[in-house]
Amino acid sequence: MAFDRIQRTTRRRSSAGPTPPRRPLGGNYDRASGHRQGARPTFLALKDHGKVFVADMPFLSDGQLANITKEAAEVLESLERRIVELEEIPDQPIANRDTLIKACTKRDVTHRFLRAIEDEQQQRRENPAVLSAAGESLPRTFLEIARHRLPGATFDSLLQEALNACEQSKAQEETSNPSPVKVIPFQGKASSLPVVVSPDPDPADQAL
Repeated sequence: MAFDRIQRTTRRRSSAGPTPPRRPLGGNYDRASGHRQGARPTFLALKDHGKVFVADMPFLSDGQLANITKEAAEVLESLERRIVELEEIPDQPIANRDTLIKACTKRDVTHRFLRAIEDEQQQRRENPAVLSAAGESLPRTFLEIARHRLPGATFDSLLQEALNACEQSKAQEETSNPSPVKVIPFQGKASSLPVVVSPDPDPADQAL
C-alpha cells in the first residue's frame, strides 16, 4: 500500500508540468541577511531630473548631459559645504557622525558621476564614425548620431518608419503626376507634284 501511494504521488508531480522559472529579484539580494550584495548601479538623485543612472548616459543628448552636469556640480558644492560644517563640530554626536558618513558617501558618488559624464562627452567628441559622417553630409551625420543615442530596436523602427513614409510620398507623387506620354510625329514622304502656271486665254480665242 505504501508503494502504491508513492507511485501515485510521483505520478501527480510528473503530470504537473515543468517548474516555472523563478524571476530574479532586482539586483543581488541575499535572502538570509536581507541585504543586497555586490555592486549597485551608480546613479544620482537630482532635483530636476530624478534618478539618473550612469548606464543611461549614452542615450542622453548633449544638452541633457550639460544640464545634468550643472545640477550635479551644484549638488557637489552643497555637499562640500555640509561636510566642512560637520567636520568643524567638536565632539560630534552619533547622529552627526552618521550624517557626515552619508554626506561623504554621496560626495564620492557625485564625483564618480561627474567623471562618467566627462568620459561620455569625450567619447562622443572622438567617435570616429561620427567624425567620418560629419565630413560627408548632414543626413549621414544625423543618422550616425541617432544610431548611437537610441536603443537598437527604437532606431530600427524609426528608420523603417521614415523609409515607409518616403515610399508612400513617392507613390502619391507618381499617381498625381503621371509620366507624360511621348508622342512621336509620323513623318511620311509627301509626293511633290509640279505646279504649272498657264497664262489666261485671249478673249478672241474664247469667242471662237
